[in-house]
Amino acid sequence: MKVTFPQAKEIKNILPAIVSFLSEGTFKANKDGIFLSSLDPANVAVILLDMYPNMFTEYDIQDEEKFTINLEDLKKIMTRVALKNQISWEIDKEKNKFVLTVYGKAKKVFTLPLIESEGSFMDLPNLELPVKVEMDSKAFYDIIESAKVIADEIKIVADPEGPKVSFIAEGELKDMRIDLTPQDESVLSMEVPSKAMTRYSIDYLYKLSKVARISDTLTFKLDSGKPIWIDYKSTDKFKFGFVLAPRE
Repeated sequence: MKVTFPQAKEIKNILPAIVSFLSEGTFKANKDGIFLSSLDPANVAVILLDMYPNMFTEYDIQDEEKFTINLEDLKKIMTRVALKNQISWEIDKEKNKFVLTVYGKAKKVFTLPLIESEGSFMDLPNLELPVKVEMDSKAFYDIIESAKVIADEIKIVADPEGPKVSFIAEGELKDMRIDLTPQDESVLSMEVPSKAMTRYSIDYLYKLSKVARISDTLTFKLDSGKPIWIDYKSTDKFKFGFVLAPRE
């Protein structure tokens, strides 16, 4: 397997959010793309990353394979890589190594050991989540950042009358409420076929939504007592997302 990114920008910006919850990651690579789908150690969130062939200038994957690497070590290496540097990923099966090559003023080659993981690639079941909102990703991050100073959990209430989706944070002495409607400039589309109400950890949402810079928009889906599924997309190149379990 060998693939080449035209620039390091996207993967460099995504990695910190992933490493906030996963120290290692198992990737599945095949003709359709390179995919990460892992459950965090607290069993609260599934972290998802899909990188499609159009993301790469070189894409050489003959047979499906899985590989596991230390993501914290990968992040450390990527701190030495400029956003515009071209990089490649390669698997050296003979040496059991992951090879990252950086093409800049000088060619740099880094290797990481392929590791045997107790975790695995997680295939998610289909989730029926009827409430669906597509909106500006930075506006969503602003909502979560505002709620973070109020409480440690956020309640999301969807009401088909309007329709509207409300974000509510309640502390001991202060609270916050932000209502989204289809008329808002930050909202591209909103589907609320039925009422829904559920709560989620603000800390998880805050850390994961810090990737807002990678995509102008995001889509979130939810239902009462069910996980929230959030996707950040970049046309046909990649998709970063997460599925976060509700609080009781």
